[in-house]
Amino acid sequence: MIVSLGFIARRLMEYGIDFSLLTSPIIVAGLLAVAFAEGIAMFGAAFNFRALLKNASGVLVEKPLAAVVYLTSNLYKYIPGSVLYVAGRHRIAVETKGLTHAKLAFSTIVEGVFYVVGALIVAIIFAFDYSHNYIRQLEILPLVMLVIGIVVVIAAPPIYLLRHRIEKFLSTIEIFKFSVVVKRFGFALGLMFLWGITFLFTLMLLGQPMSATLAPAVIGLYLLAWLAGFLTPGAPSGLGVREAVMLMFLGGLVYTEILLAAMVIHRVITVAGDIFGYLIAIVYEKAAKERALS
Repeated sequence: MIVSLGFIARRLMEYGIDFSLLTSPIIVAGLLAVAFAEGIAMFGAAFNFRALLKNASGVLVEKPLAAVVYLTSNLYKYIPGSVLYVAGRHRIAVETKGLTHAKLAFSTIVEGVFYVVGALIVAIIFAFDYSHNYIRQLEILPLVMLVIGIVVVIAAPPIYLLRHRIEKFLSTIEIFKFSVVVKRFGFALGLMFLWGITFLFTLMLLGQPMSATLAPAVIGLYLLAWLAGFLTPGAPSGLGVREAVMLMFLGGLVYTEILLAAMVIHRVITVAGDIFGYLIAIVYEKAAKERALS
């Protein structure tokens, strides 16, 4: 978070953005409401992951433990490398009898896939023409195909040798049941849409005129930029990557000064939302302990 805030401060000095609008109590209240909404959404994501763990392992993790560990590890994404963001969740396996690290890691992978696919679906639906053109301009398809080919070549031999163990592993989980996929993926889809809406709302609060055609494009292109940051190895919470891609995607659609201000402010809102979610989890855990003692 320190690195993230340092990056934000540097951008403020570079662009000399006018933030006089932030003196308006209504706008500040609106931005705080957005941050709190993101915090509530992340708190909900912790319980969605808890349900995903139950589907993967058959083990039902205690709610306070799932909430605190999930939202604590969520803050680790601001540490470069993103290793602790994933590793931090394994405290759940350490403190939960019957839950293996393999099942927890598998659940983390499935959740990540749901988020990626959810972001792509929302981006394609809301900004198909823009998404298609920008992806084509990036000329990433050959690179993507190369990466997929390398992964297949490397993964095929061990998958074949361990196919019986893999089959046994998959037979013990219910993640791939249609009803389960609808629930878990439905939440991921809704979360992606919410994040796009929060950025759109931030733009509008800062004075960006909006139309019925521009609003969906903003949501879709924001999620493409988020996806670029999410998939970039080592970038803490996509720091810098998301903003650079957003400038490329939205620079010709909205006012540049408002876009720059919105990117910086929305990054602050996102960090604040993660902190809100963490604090909600701490309060929830404390309340649960008090109920248990009473």
